[in-house]
Amino acid sequence: MRRYSVQNEIDILAEFSEAASAFRHQERRTEFLRMLELVRTKREVSMILVHDYSRFFRDADAAKSLRRELLKIGVRVVSVTEPEIDPETVSGLFMEAFFDASAEGYSRQVAFHTHKGCRANIKTRDPETGWCFKNGGQPLFGYRAERLVRGEIKRGRPNIKLIWIPDETIIAGRPIHEWARHCLVELAGNGASLDELRDFCHSTGIPGRRQKYWGISTWHALLQPNVLLQYAGYAVWNVHTKQGRVRPASDWIICERAHEPLISEAEVEKIVEARRSQSGKKRFELGTSRTRSSPYLLSGGPFRCARCGASMVGFRNQTHSYYVCGSQPYRKGMGCGPGVYVPQAEVEAEVLHGLSKLLGVCADPKGFTRQVNADLRELWQASTGFRTDSAARLAAIDKKVERIRVAVEDGLNDAAWANARLEELLAERAAVISSGSKRTSPPQIDVQVVLEYRR
Repeated sequence: MRRYSVQNEIDILAEFSEAASAFRHQERRTEFLRMLELVRTKREVSMILVHDYSRFFRDADAAKSLRRELLKIGVRVVSVTEPEIDPETVSGLFMEAFFDASAEGYSRQVAFHTHKGCRANIKTRDPETGWCFKNGGQPLFGYRAERLVRGEIKRGRPNIKLIWIPDETIIAGRPIHEWARHCLVELAGNGASLDELRDFCHSTGIPGRRQKYWGISTWHALLQPNVLLQYAGYAVWNVHTKQGRVRPASDWIICERAHEPLISEAEVEKIVEARRSQSGKKRFELGTSRTRSSPYLLSGGPFRCARCGASMVGFRNQTHSYYVCGSQPYRKGMGCGPGVYVPQAEVEAEVLHGLSKLLGVCADPKGFTRQVNADLRELWQASTGFRTDSAARLAAIDKKVERIRVAVEDGLNDAAWANARLEELLAERAAVISSGSKRTSPPQIDVQVVLEYRR
């Protein structure tokens, strides 16, 4: 691409390299989105240079729509390995459709063969250990991935395969696979909540799965039926769709004795039953206000995230308590942006200080009455047009009248203008006096009314 730009005298303003797929999950294409933002804001950009059109987009409909949008602001998408497309011509229209269909078709074909290979791989057993191969990804809590070299593939490269084996890493005097069994059977199987499981892992010093600390979303995922089956030694694959929805169990790919089990099938049923009995005891539900037992004063209330509008909810680590946007802990980490942790003690102290001032006002009926009557007086004056500066307005009018009279005595030639101006000022003076004479009193309340409202 650099060679192409030099040959065609193209100035490169910025370079972007995107590792995410050009076919699905466009929100994950952070570099691509950053490039589009630059293109839309910098007027000197007139071209997006790509190695081939499939690098720009592999979704035919999205590619066509986005190219049309960019053309409206004078930006073309040019491939250095394929002919340039002019969508305004008949041949260009056909070429555009061909390249877009080819790119999307290739992605779908790769996805099909990958899916087929993964489906076959989890049913293939290692001839030495007898366990089934894995398709990659992070092993479950309690297991670790063991890399095996099984022959060679193209050009002499080693054929690497993965299996799961119990994790023997010692934490607090016991291997991790024993802690996993303890959490599943002794705690979850006897009705422990997600909070209790999380806190147990923290207090024991068990390292988190991806982050430093455990979260309730992690334990919620580990206690799903398809995951519990894996703890019982089954390989379970094809559970979720591309969009994250759970497929019917009949679509799952299941293989028994795929790895060493940590729990039995009977214990799986016990855990599932314990979870089912807790289904009505959710600590957090959408639309539910703060529970009476919650240690967080502002959870589920008017304290909201300014970015997405979600309620700020309580969050605690081993030493401190915070408020964080509800999208952080309850949406699998896919929040509205970087988590902003507001210290609980500080924000609640500010709120309580403000409430104490309000309560102090209400505790003084006479002072509260004076404040309410002052507010009523201001509202009444604004609604009736009453002005408190009548005396000053009269003094200003009298001064203008006196100046005109002095000018006439000093020989002002335009007597007609002087008379007309005097009539205007005298009429204005009469209106000010009249408005003052019609003044009524603003509405007021007494202490008894205030006491009734306060009660």
